[in-house]
Amino acid sequence: LEPERPALARGKVAYVGHPVAVILAKTPEIAQDALEAIVLDIADLPAAVDLEAAAAEGAPQIWDDIPDNRSFTWEKGDRAATETGFAEAAHVIELTVRHPRVAIAPIETRGCIAEFDAKTGRYTLTTPSQGVVGLRTAMADYMGVDEASVRVITEDVGGSFAVKIWPYPEQLLALIAARETGRPVKWIGSRTESFVSDAMGRGRVDRAKLALDADGKFLAFRIDALADMGAFLNAVAPSIVTSGAIRPFAHVYKIPGLLYRVDAIFTNTMMTDAYRGAGKPESCSTLERLIDVAAHELGFDRVELRRKNLIQPADLPYNTPMGETYDGGDFPAIAEKILRAADWTGIEARRAESAKHGLLRGAGLGFHLHATGGSVAERSEVRAMPDGTVLVRTGTQDSGQGHRTALAIVAAETLEVPVDRIRVEQGDSDWLAKGGGTGGSNLLAIAGNTVHRTALKMIDQAKQVAAHMLEAAVQDVEYGLGDFRIAGTDRKIGLAQVAAGWDDIPADQRDGELGAGCVAQLDFEGLHTTFPNGAYVCEVEVDPETGAVYVDRFTGVDDLGRVINEPTALGQLHGGIGQSIGEVLMEGLVYDEQGQVLTGSLMDYALPRADQVPFMDLNWAPTDSPNALIGAKGVGEVSSIGAPGAIMNAVLDALRPQDVRHLDIPLTPEKIWKALHP
Repeated sequence: LEPERPALARGKVAYVGHPVAVILAKTPEIAQDALEAIVLDIADLPAAVDLEAAAAEGAPQIWDDIPDNRSFTWEKGDRAATETGFAEAAHVIELTVRHPRVAIAPIETRGCIAEFDAKTGRYTLTTPSQGVVGLRTAMADYMGVDEASVRVITEDVGGSFAVKIWPYPEQLLALIAARETGRPVKWIGSRTESFVSDAMGRGRVDRAKLALDADGKFLAFRIDALADMGAFLNAVAPSIVTSGAIRPFAHVYKIPGLLYRVDAIFTNTMMTDAYRGAGKPESCSTLERLIDVAAHELGFDRVELRRKNLIQPADLPYNTPMGETYDGGDFPAIAEKILRAADWTGIEARRAESAKHGLLRGAGLGFHLHATGGSVAERSEVRAMPDGTVLVRTGTQDSGQGHRTALAIVAAETLEVPVDRIRVEQGDSDWLAKGGGTGGSNLLAIAGNTVHRTALKMIDQAKQVAAHMLEAAVQDVEYGLGDFRIAGTDRKIGLAQVAAGWDDIPADQRDGELGAGCVAQLDFEGLHTTFPNGAYVCEVEVDPETGAVYVDRFTGVDDLGRVINEPTALGQLHGGIGQSIGEVLMEGLVYDEQGQVLTGSLMDYALPRADQVPFMDLNWAPTDSPNALIGAKGVGEVSSIGAPGAIMNAVLDALRPQDVRHLDIPLTPEKIWKALHP
């Protein structure tokens, strides 16, 4: 069930941040004066704000035609095997893990410039995004015009983490205003507006169970979840709490019975949607917490408990109960490497040293796995230019992750030319008819593979042009290091010369045997899913006098397949770990009972600072993937999926001697102090 979502509130305001009016002004100051002159005649209604309260019987009903505030109920897994596992289990561990909403908070807020050309009837929207093609489709649909009448441009983007993928009311309203006024219209959100009107991350409650036999073998794992959708269903939010949550559901563990069930609940709050990891950090960290609790309560060593349940190399390709087929990896090797790299055997000595200073030290271990790639409407173009450069166009969008560099390296390697000859262009919907955009850590798994294939196709087509210019048979022409040559001779011609000579070939010949010459376009084909994976160890110190947590050490081992650009890959991992530290230790959007956001500014909402993020010892353990033409598996979300569980386990390990079984994140000093001083 889904309520209609108008661009402006109609009859009812569903959440704080719900747009109710549009103001057009020459300056922000005039607009602010006009805003303060508006009197909103509105009556208070009972609010359903807290997720669990909104799902409870008797909660205020947000939408008249949606009983119990439930949008949908969804289930996937092997119910029979799961029920059998629990029935036969020697031990069942239960835990409720709450994953609160977080503000995505990129450094650059949302904004747009809208223009309308009355002569052509064409709209132009310049806006930060993660892909212009999908945004063009959405705007055209909302405006009731064909896609050719809308152009979307994205230039540099100061961060996104999914918040800028989606269409928003402000973009549509700006286009309408530009049409009605005949003038360009600019809008940019303030930081305070971002806190109440940007799509938010997470927002799930996992009621989880893990079944084990007497020897500690995992028999079944299930989550009965509540998912906070906000007041409406945003963009792909339903897929985040369903299919997104279960793709790597048990990640690296061999568990015969898996079951995930979710109730999607409406609340009087801003909508949630994908945020770095998109449903997987919740599932992964919930299981890692359950394993630690099981080890402690049942007397197992937490490392050995994990080891005995890892999927083995002999099991690959491994078909999961959730319908995925893991293509590669060596999880036992990852386990050995992370324990050595983190000096796991030295933890007790470090724990004793911390105790000398009155501090509680804890260490947390967590494994992780992500599913990248899949079937996406992506297209790439590779065009050799007469000036010696090569133009690469893709439907993906760089928002600070170094995508252009990575794709330039792929193209340069395929074409055997210097990387400085590659020019990567993104962010204009007039360039490509298709483009899936950036998401799901899919840059190299999808766009990288497509650029590679397209470059090879361009070489094949250009060979025909080179043969024409060299007066040779196509089968006698070879390509290498940017040159075409006749086999067995020293006669050659460069790629740039071929591109320049293309213009001299008669048009009737171009359309025949010479094909498209020095330009090629290809769509992504097939279902090429890769599974980057790894393990993290985090060590923290907790001050029992204040409850403050200091992250002292962080060690990682990741299997990303082939690392195309190591500095970029490390930067991606660093960023995800930093965000995870924030998510576990300090971040959480707080609403009052009426739905007012209490953490609506950077004065009230805590983000991690540089001094709260430790030096990270990150290591590689690559394995091949038969699904990756260029060997790369993806990196963008692996650390945000894997790090939260390790950090949570580290803090709870420090508190375990004080009889603290579990605490809900964020693990703030106040929450920890209260747990230590009941």
